[in-house]
Amino acid sequence: MWTIPDKGEGQNDLQSICFQEYLEALVAGIDGQDCVLKGCDCTAQGSPDMTVAVAKGAVLTNGVLKPVTAGNVTIGTADGSNPRLDLIVVNSSGTKAVRAGTAASSPKPPARTANDVVLAVVYVPASDTTISSAQIVDMRVMRTRGPLLLYKTTTAETTNNTSSAVNILDKTNSGVVIPSGLFTAGRILRVRIGGNLLLNSGTPALTLTVVFGGTTMFADQSVSSVADADRAAWHLDLLLVAQGNSDQALSGVLWLQPLDVARAAPTTGGPGDLGFANTSDRLGNVNFAGSAAVDSDAADRTLQVQFTMSVQNASNEVVVEGAIVELL
Repeated sequence: MWTIPDKGEGQNDLQSICFQEYLEALVAGIDGQDCVLKGCDCTAQGSPDMTVAVAKGAVLTNGVLKPVTAGNVTIGTADGSNPRLDLIVVNSSGTKAVRAGTAASSPKPPARTANDVVLAVVYVPASDTTISSAQIVDMRVMRTRGPLLLYKTTTAETTNNTSSAVNILDKTNSGVVIPSGLFTAGRILRVRIGGNLLLNSGTPALTLTVVFGGTTMFADQSVSSVADADRAAWHLDLLLVAQGNSDQALSGVLWLQPLDVARAAPTTGGPGDLGFANTSDRLGNVNFAGSAAVDSDAADRTLQVQFTMSVQNASNEVVVEGAIVELL
């Protein structure tokens, strides 16, 4: 984890200096803006050369979740006369990279590119041809205690005129990608989504589907709706529990105004109707559950939450007003 060796502990005393760049990376990590959530440790090769091995992991860069694949990064050719300090980072795209410092008799680390997540600093002595463990200092700022915010949207997402599945969780990316190794035994994903529905053409039924890693954990369809220009408010709250690396349990509740009776607008505010009668069985205002057996430590897995309307028309519309995904 984030550290600086005491004077005399590293290969060179340069490694014990606390530079401003290190402190700024530490502040960004503590703030949760640019930090490591899992893995990404940097180690020397078994037969040292100018590459450093980076383990798989997950980071937040500018607060956005990015998976990091395992692989090597290459330290550039050493200067013939002076030492250098290089940073190993994950950039804002989630790609491993090396930020090369400038060789000097008293070098300092290079400036980071915006929202770089620093993993390690490497001391590169003059004319060096191999990177050993003593030259690598761990600079990861780890955030492991929940709740950790993995995804958030505060921009309204509106979808209409479709009978295809609408991703109400991260519509742009068709779900939230959970990096390999992040959601393992003992962790919980908490998802909260809210918005409204316009069902004003035909008598469309609404299907809720929850999918994790390609496995459908829950799917159910409502009764046919009553066409109404008044919108129906909805709110979804679910927990996805990792009872094992390959054992996930789902429990949740969907609060939804009844669709099979005429809806009424509230006196003040948006959609909502305190006076509805519970006239028939329907999807909504009920708990639901499901399970999956997806190995979350073997590959990145996508969490999808979808609404599907059975009638395609511009007057049938799904609106997401906001959503969050947290790791507990």
